[in-house]
Amino acid sequence: MVDQSFYKQSTLPDLTSGETPPPIPEKIGPYPIEALFGQGGMSLLYLGHHPETRQPLVIKVLSPAYVTHPEAVERFLQEAHIIEMTNHPNIVKLYGQGQWEKGLYIAMELIHGISLKQFILQHCLSLRRALEIVLQVAFALHHLHSHGVIHRDLKPENILIDEEGEIRVIDFGVAQLHDEETDESKIPTESRFLGTPHYMSPEQKENPSLVTFASDIYSLGVVLYELIIGKLSFGQVDLSGLPKGLKLIAKKALAVSPKERYQKISDFIQDVSQYLTSGDLEREKPGADLLKEFQESLLKASTALSPVMLPSWPQMDLGLARAKGINQMGLYYDFFHLPDNTFVIFLGASSILSPESVAYIATLKGMLAMYMQQFTLNSPKTFQLRECASQLNRMLCEDLRQQLALAILSLDPGKDRLSYLSCGFDALYHLPEGYAKPRQLTSDNPLLGAFLNADFSEISDNWNESDVLIFDTLMPLPDSTPQEIEQFHRLLEEAITENLLLSAQRQAEAILKKATLPNLYPKAIFSIQRIV
Repeated sequence: MVDQSFYKQSTLPDLTSGETPPPIPEKIGPYPIEALFGQGGMSLLYLGHHPETRQPLVIKVLSPAYVTHPEAVERFLQEAHIIEMTNHPNIVKLYGQGQWEKGLYIAMELIHGISLKQFILQHCLSLRRALEIVLQVAFALHHLHSHGVIHRDLKPENILIDEEGEIRVIDFGVAQLHDEETDESKIPTESRFLGTPHYMSPEQKENPSLVTFASDIYSLGVVLYELIIGKLSFGQVDLSGLPKGLKLIAKKALAVSPKERYQKISDFIQDVSQYLTSGDLEREKPGADLLKEFQESLLKASTALSPVMLPSWPQMDLGLARAKGINQMGLYYDFFHLPDNTFVIFLGASSILSPESVAYIATLKGMLAMYMQQFTLNSPKTFQLRECASQLNRMLCEDLRQQLALAILSLDPGKDRLSYLSCGFDALYHLPEGYAKPRQLTSDNPLLGAFLNADFSEISDNWNESDVLIFDTLMPLPDSTPQEIEQFHRLLEEAITENLLLSAQRQAEAILKKATLPNLYPKAIFSIQRIV
């Protein structure tokens, strides 16, 4: 049986191989390496970071067994060339490529998201949202095709959707230039089967080397069908249940004969776009779509309240991990670098999970923005956590009459000090350099908006180089027993210490995966590592 694992790799893979992983190199080219992501038939993938910006990257290297194989080397170099020349917001970005002592490498962006396959399995999309995702993939294909590139393995596993809902097409290991002829006799045995059967056009199954742009459009037609029906098709496509106008588009994209199929992806884009803006969509969409669209709009609005990107602060490495889905819509966070070179991070959440929580959090954002103006305009005033909490509490009690959870973390690298104040959240975890176990810095205060004359307290501590801070919304459930609370904190402490050597971003993701309770929302973790 042909080993197809190489073609199932992506820039965000899982470690699925049962083989003993090779030793992790300290560096590949100029990039420090933190962990092995995965390995397949012909390549290995590592988590690394940029030596100057510390931006996390995926480093793909050609397996040692193939560095002397001319055809494997040629295909690896071509993959790097294709990614480099197809710079597009819906295509994975290349940050570097070259040789190192053990062969060849490609450095690509790390996309914080999940594959479209996982997304389809976890989400129930409205028809409109499904078509918006398809259009993003189609725009990526349009860019590829305009550069003469045929992807040849377009499938949900090779399409990633990030935390902002943006799409990236990945994995160009079997991509082909349109005018390029493939000599199958020179392809390594592991690479003879080009593509994935459920998403391959009939002509690609018959002869993988003789594909056209229309072959990619067929694959996109299958992806379109799966997004609309909300599940994987496993090669069984039945268009009878699709809305009438959309059925015509899917039928043309999935035509058996390439001549009857869309010849240009631009024509497919035009038809889908027209359907999206026509009255046909409103007439033909399922009745449940109204609620789906409402939930999607709420989640989008909630996500837009917080910064899309983490700030680049040279004194520290920041990482953020948060859960996905509609239950996250009450989450808010923000960052401020003040003129006196102190740094302030806010982490807030609504005390109730409801559509109204988006409005409450938006109000909190506005209050904070207004309050922080006095410190960001070269004012001699010094930011004080207790004063900030008191002012916000007064405004919430008098105007909003809604209770919100909020934690404030102030960092002063000049004085090597940190201050923490929590209203409704759990402790701040502080792991000084050389310590085997994190310390809990507790600051118990009532929820903002609970009591008009509430008195707030904060806690301060030393904050030195190489210290690690975990700042989160996680906490035991309100009805937890003392034993369950102790178990929760022990699990969180284990997650922190087990992942201490990872970058801040990877550390936050690993802790969130291990230490969260299934029915507690919203979920977010910041990892803050002070840089030496």
